[in-house]
Amino acid sequence: MEMKSSWTKDVQAKLLKETIATLRDEVLALNDWMAEHPELGSREFESSRRIVELLRSHGLEVEYPFGGLQTAFKATVNGGKNRKKAALMAEYDALPGLGHGCGHCAGGTAAVMAILALKQIEDYLGEIQIDLIGTPDEELGGGKVLLANAHAFDGYEFAAMVHMNDVNLTCVNFSAIDGMLFEFHGRPSHAAFAPEEGRNALNAARLFFDCVDMMRQHVPEKARLHGCILEGGHASNIVPDFAKVEFCTRAPYRWQLNDITAWVKECARAAAMATRTEVEILPCGVDYDSFQTGPVKNRVAADCFTALGLPVDRETVVGGGSSDVANVDTVCPTFHPMIGIGESDRNCDRNCDRN
Repeated sequence: MEMKSSWTKDVQAKLLKETIATLRDEVLALNDWMAEHPELGSREFESSRRIVELLRSHGLEVEYPFGGLQTAFKATVNGGKNRKKAALMAEYDALPGLGHGCGHCAGGTAAVMAILALKQIEDYLGEIQIDLIGTPDEELGGGKVLLANAHAFDGYEFAAMVHMNDVNLTCVNFSAIDGMLFEFHGRPSHAAFAPEEGRNALNAARLFFDCVDMMRQHVPEKARLHGCILEGGHASNIVPDFAKVEFCTRAPYRWQLNDITAWVKECARAAAMATRTEVEILPCGVDYDSFQTGPVKNRVAADCFTALGLPVDRETVVGGGSSDVANVDTVCPTFHPMIGIGESDRNCDRNCDRN
């Protein structure tokens, strides 16, 4: 008698489709609840709890919390020693003021449905272990970066997730991003009676932006430099002694961004020197690496779309945004296709991952 583990992938695919149909109502209910009750990154306590309860109700072994993050989890199908491992990733955080504008409720529950279906055909998976890793706080805090740094993705053959979009894409390339806070410290003084005694921190912040603007023609075309002044004084008749700037740098490749970020920091120090103020440079969030795909990943993703009867509207799109999924790709090969839902604007390349 033929072992189940040796059955063809066509048989496994048929069984998966049959199993998914039985899970539809439960998973859609989870999606609808998350859409109606959005939770911000690192605060997805109820969302993660509901996901974990659903997984456990279907017999999955779940570690929760996981990787040092309170709202992260790991569920395992067909676990065992000396097995090849693959990881699926689920996102479930929302955007401030927008709720699930990026569709993490749908992408996250799609991953939940996948692992539940795989659990039902566990006996057919042979020596392959598949884990579902719940990855919180993609939008702001970079949960996948923190998990990758905690070695949560070590030892996997590959990791994969899906994101919602208006068309089907085999992959989206993401820019690397660095976030910084610049705090300029000056000296207060009355702007009319003793301006010479003051050292204007707001002037330093303004000069910093001018310096960065001088950089723009000398950085790669797809690099991005953007920021805002968060604080810059309290009264017009007092020389501002403190100014705070939030700033982000992006570039298609990490090696490009390292140089750009160093240059931006030099601009801040130069602005402080010119205004006789001081600047403190602090991190703002965690840094994301660049995510670049290639023909092999595109071909694999395209084959998956074809097997599901979904058209490939476009292959790789160079996104203007950034995502913490890039840091997973530095540990193991990572797939990030996009699934088209809703109405399509086929002339628009866009994504709404981080920042």
